[in-house]
Amino acid sequence: MKKLFFTLLFLFTTLSYGQKLDQHEVHQQIGLVWGLLKYHHPDISRGKYDWDSVLLKVLEKSSEVSDQEELNRILLILTTEVNTSRTRFKLRKESATDDLFKKNADYDWIREYDFGEELTAELIKLKNNRRIGDYYASRQLLNNFLSFENETALADFDASLESHRLLLLYNFWNAIQYWYVNKYLMEEDWREVLPFLTREFSEAVTSKKFELAKLKMIAGLNDSHSYNTSPYLWDSLYNRSPAINGKLVNDSLVVTRVLSPSSSFEPVVNPGEIITAIEGLPVNKYIEKNFEPIISTSNKNYLYNHIQKWFLLSGNTDSLKVKVFSPRSGTSTQHIIPLYDSFGTIDTVRHLYTPRKDQWYDLTPEVTYINLDSITTGELKTAFEHGKDKKALVLDLRNYPRNIRDTDLSGFLYPKKKKFVKVLFPLSSTPSYGDPDGKAPLRFILDPFKTGKKNKNYYKGKVILLVDRSTMSKGEYLAMVIQGAPNVTTIGEQTAGAPLNIWTYTLKDGQTTSFTGLGGFYPNGQPVQGAGITLDYVITESALNYDPELYLKEALEIIEKDNENMLQNLSPITAKNK
Repeated sequence: MKKLFFTLLFLFTTLSYGQKLDQHEVHQQIGLVWGLLKYHHPDISRGKYDWDSVLLKVLEKSSEVSDQEELNRILLILTTEVNTSRTRFKLRKESATDDLFKKNADYDWIREYDFGEELTAELIKLKNNRRIGDYYASRQLLNNFLSFENETALADFDASLESHRLLLLYNFWNAIQYWYVNKYLMEEDWREVLPFLTREFSEAVTSKKFELAKLKMIAGLNDSHSYNTSPYLWDSLYNRSPAINGKLVNDSLVVTRVLSPSSSFEPVVNPGEIITAIEGLPVNKYIEKNFEPIISTSNKNYLYNHIQKWFLLSGNTDSLKVKVFSPRSGTSTQHIIPLYDSFGTIDTVRHLYTPRKDQWYDLTPEVTYINLDSITTGELKTAFEHGKDKKALVLDLRNYPRNIRDTDLSGFLYPKKKKFVKVLFPLSSTPSYGDPDGKAPLRFILDPFKTGKKNKNYYKGKVILLVDRSTMSKGEYLAMVIQGAPNVTTIGEQTAGAPLNIWTYTLKDGQTTSFTGLGGFYPNGQPVQGAGITLDYVITESALNYDPELYLKEALEIIEKDNENMLQNLSPITAKNK
């Protein structure tokens, strides 16, 4: 009983006098309140204050704060001293958000922290304010995209100053918190990551630590479009490359190409051999340790695509230790592969296979293959004209289609105009919320979410669509166009999961980064962002029996099975006539 009494007394005393805070907790609360003011205050959101300077001053003022009550006084002054006789709030009723996308709205922290009654009331008033400007996130009239053009570098940014590093963090973190429509898809809750990032940036006292902190921050977006990262990644961490590259298959790297930088070069690994471990770690564990924390991708499969050719075996040392399995001998051996800062003259190049370079050709007399990678509108028209009477077309999107548009495809494949994509838009002057079925402003002239036209002569044969981990952005967008056509079967593996437009953002040190600005869905609401293109058949490759023609073989097998099923469903008389 006595022990219980002292326990209760301790808890009562703690609650009465407030919890002691360390500097990281103080900074975190300042960053949250400062960001809420930036995007919700009637005047601050219109750019009437030098809000970056305000944050720097508050961080300096709070350098000795260690008590919640003391911090609350500073935050209350911050939230009220910006109000003037001309400041006008317009409070929103909860019903006003009923038709909006709410999954990204996150204001629970206002009540979770012990801010006190007066400060909490001020923060809730900010949260409910509807009189919001668009200085920091403005809508572009022609496409409804958001522009962050007024987010510029700090003129005298100094990475050696903790306050400057935290300014960079809290600017970017709050921009994502209020305007990134795909935030709800992150592997880790964005607010729960804030304490970790606050500590990382606070303690980033060296250039290396600061650059790594930025990489970790951007990687937290889990967005394949966030590849515009710190140059430190390739200038310092992975600035030396091997004379080999390959493809990741089943957590191993199949060597597909070996370069000979000089006549004296003796390769220790040959095309077709399989690297199963790097620096003593299985390949998948090596990736988890060295790449997952600092490279942003919507899914792991695209991470493999991002690093498999050169990045995976790169580094900043002279060599790398690898374990290599040879299918020919059935044995594994350890090798040291050299890393180069420059290859110089390449004497020879040995390939595991050499793919055909034709834009299109006949796989069989009844099946035409079309590679959409670099084909032009004119070449595509010729290919379609050639294949219009074939039983099947194989359209290859295991690439980034450079030259063609949705109408080039739908004009041949669609019987009529139809919607093929549903888009989630952020709403200007409405932080955290989105329009779940956004409309293009110029849709009456040209609607980018619909394609095709009335066409009785559309292609009526079988279409096989090939996709893989390299299918990204415009590639995924066009894959959705193709899938909107009749009689399409999609085969492959998970794609990049970033089908729509990329937006840029300038950090306070002048570096620019990027992220997917819109949310992409099929018309039925099934998401593509993160998940990738919907597959009818999943292709599972084998490192031990790697076959570069596997996709085409599978496509032909599906076409053949469909033809057999069609014949079985015909009446005997019709089948005989066939």
